[in-house]
Amino acid sequence: MKRAQMASKNNKTKDHGKQPAAKRSHGLSKWEIVAIPIIIIVGIWAVYSFTQPTPSGATSLTNTVSTSITTSGLAPDFTLPIVGPGGETGQTLTLSAFKGKVVLLEFMEPWCPHCQSEAPVLAQLYAQYGKQNVVFVSVAGPWNGATASDAASFITQYESSWTYVYDSSGTIFSEYGVNSTPTFYIIAPNGSVSTTFIGDQSADTLSGALAAAGAT
Repeated sequence: MKRAQMASKNNKTKDHGKQPAAKRSHGLSKWEIVAIPIIIIVGIWAVYSFTQPTPSGATSLTNTVSTSITTSGLAPDFTLPIVGPGGETGQTLTLSAFKGKVVLLEFMEPWCPHCQSEAPVLAQLYAQYGKQNVVFVSVAGPWNGATASDAASFITQYESSWTYVYDSSGTIFSEYGVNSTPTFYIIAPNGSVSTTFIGDQSADTLSGALAAAGAT
């Protein structure tokens, strides 16, 4: 009898702390198997997006882009006030008025160092193409408190001879998807966007794009 009791006691001691196999093993649920890879991918994408630099030779803007070039490839039309060396002239410019000609459209800020370095490049191109079938238009924006008067000072300082307009609300910047300056659009005679450039560009690069769009 005592032996039976001792054997029973020993068996209880050996079994102490053991849990049923179903409770002891712990695997990932179906939800975890699906969710973990998604979380990893989202994390990698967020890090990648955050670390992407502004295009070389460009100044980033805090612009919320609402739209971009239309699906038809046509440059969005606009009408903006013209700015001269003395400020706003009281006249306006409408982009569609130049259909049939090649347009070099620049989006810039007067305080942008890269826009300042591009001013002599555009002056060189304007001297080459300005009296032919190419129209030069620079759109100045309002970021960092830039005004039409700032654009006027820029025109005076760099002796720019082509047409400047002022986008006081930044609406046209957004319609063209511009979030860095300078940004250039080369528009073909039919009104379609031929080429886009962001940042500093050489005269040869812009000249080649103008020629490809039909400039002579």
